[in-house]
Amino acid sequence: MSTTLYVRLPHRPHDQPQPWQFGALPFALVRTAAADATRRGLPRAAPEVLREGHARIADLPAAERLVLILAASDVLLTSASVPPLPPARLKQALPNLVEDALATDAQPCHIGIGPTLDGAASARGPRQRLLMVADRAWLRAVLDAFAEHRHRRRHVLAAQLCVPLAAPAEEEAGAEPTLAPPGAAPAAVQPATLVVEAAASALAEGGALGDALGEALPDTASSTARQWQLTVRTGAYTGYGLLLGDDALAAWQALAPEGTWYADGEAAAMAPVPGLRQAGRTGWRLWIDGAQECLREPGLDLAQFEFAQGRADRWNLVAWRLPLALAAGLVLVQLIGMNTHWLLLRNEQQRLEAAQAQTLRGTFPQTPTVIDPPLQMRRQVEQLRIASGRSTPDDFLPLADRFAQAARRLPPDALQALEYRGRMLVVTLKPGTDTAGLRSAARQAGLQMDEDKAGNAAGSTGSSAGTPVTPGSRWTIKPGL
Repeated sequence: MSTTLYVRLPHRPHDQPQPWQFGALPFALVRTAAADATRRGLPRAAPEVLREGHARIADLPAAERLVLILAASDVLLTSASVPPLPPARLKQALPNLVEDALATDAQPCHIGIGPTLDGAASARGPRQRLLMVADRAWLRAVLDAFAEHRHRRRHVLAAQLCVPLAAPAEEEAGAEPTLAPPGAAPAAVQPATLVVEAAASALAEGGALGDALGEALPDTASSTARQWQLTVRTGAYTGYGLLLGDDALAAWQALAPEGTWYADGEAAAMAPVPGLRQAGRTGWRLWIDGAQECLREPGLDLAQFEFAQGRADRWNLVAWRLPLALAAGLVLVQLIGMNTHWLLLRNEQQRLEAAQAQTLRGTFPQTPTVIDPPLQMRRQVEQLRIASGRSTPDDFLPLADRFAQAARRLPPDALQALEYRGRMLVVTLKPGTDTAGLRSAARQAGLQMDEDKAGNAAGSTGSSAGTPVTPGSRWTIKPGL
C-alpha cells in the first residue's frame, strides 16, 4: 500500500502582490494498492480516501507521493511543432513556439512539454506535441510553499487534464450529411466534460491565500460579485478553464460545448445555469480518478526543467535519519579512537626520547646539550674508539684491506688511482674493467661499491677545460650496511 496526497490549488490571484501567502487548501489523503497486484493481473483496487478537508500546508499529512492540481484557468494547453533539441536549447526555444497563442509575453511563463500528438511523425524531425503553459512565478511560489512537506515524489498537474474524459457518442441519425464515403461508419463525437464550482477568492477565509498577511485586508466578499470556476475538458489533451460571474456564466452557457456537466453543492443551488440541479456532483472521487489517469502519462507532469524533482527530493531524508545518525556516530568514534591512539603513541615517543637522553647523560655526563641522543651516542663511542687506538670499519686501513681482498683478481693495471676522503675510498678504474665482478666481490667482503657519478661528471668537465684528470671510471667504497 502507498499513500498519495492530492491538493487542489486556487486560481492565481491577480489583485494580490507577491509574495503570495497560502492559507487552508482542500486536500485528500488516499491509499492505493501496491503496483505488484497490477503486475500479477489482479483487478485494480479502488483508491481509499483516508482523510479529506481543508488545512494549511504545515498541517497537511505526510505521504509518499504529493499531487498538486493547478486551477484550469492558470494553465493553457496548446500544441506546436517541437524540434528535437537538447533540454537546455529546447527550453530557450519554447517561448518562440507559444508566443502566438499568448496574449502576454512568453518569457515569464513556464512551458512544459507533453506527449506527442502525431505518432506517425519521424522521430528525427519536428513532432507535434502538447505544450502546457503556466506562470513561472506562481508555480515557483507553490513549489516553495511545499518545500518543507514530507513526501518522496511530487507531481504538478493541470485541473482540466484531471477531469475524467467522457465516452464518445455516436452521431445522431438526423445529423447533416457529411463527405464521408457511403459505406463508412459514422464518426464518434467526443463530448466535453464541464465542471462548475464556486471560486473562492484569493483573499477569502475558506481557502485561500491572503489570510496569513499581517495587514488588514478589505472585505472583498461583499464588494465583488460572486464568481464561478469553470473547468472544461474537450479531448484527451485539450481543455481550458474560466472564471466567470453570474451574467457571464449564463451567457457562456449558450456557447458551451455538448457534454456532461458536474457541479458542487453551491453551484447546483445558486449558479444561474438551468439543469445544474440534475448534474453530477463533484467530489474528490472525481478528481482522484482523473488524476490517476493523468499520472499514467509522465509527460503530463508540469514539474519540468528547473522545477523537475532533483535527486535529493526523490529520497526521503526523514527515513534515512537513523542510518545517517549511525554513520555519523561511527565517524565520531573513529575520530576519537584515532586521536586517542595518536596521544598514546606520542606519550610513548616522549618516554623513549627521555630514556635515551637519560642514558646518554648517564654514560657521557660531559655532553652539554642533548639534541639527537642516538647520533650523539654514536659519535661519542667513535671518539672513544679513536682515543683508544682502535680502528673503525670506515677507517682507511680496514677499507683498503677489504678492498684489496675483493680486487685480488683484477689485472695489475686495472687500478689507476686510490684516494681516501670523507671516510670512504674513491677508486679510479681503467676503462673496460669488469666492474660487475668487482662489485660482487666487494659485496662478499662487506663493502658497498657505488659509481661516483658526480666525480665522473667533474672529470669530464675538467678534461675539457685543460685540467689533468686521471681517465677512467670513479667508484666509492664504504662499509656495507
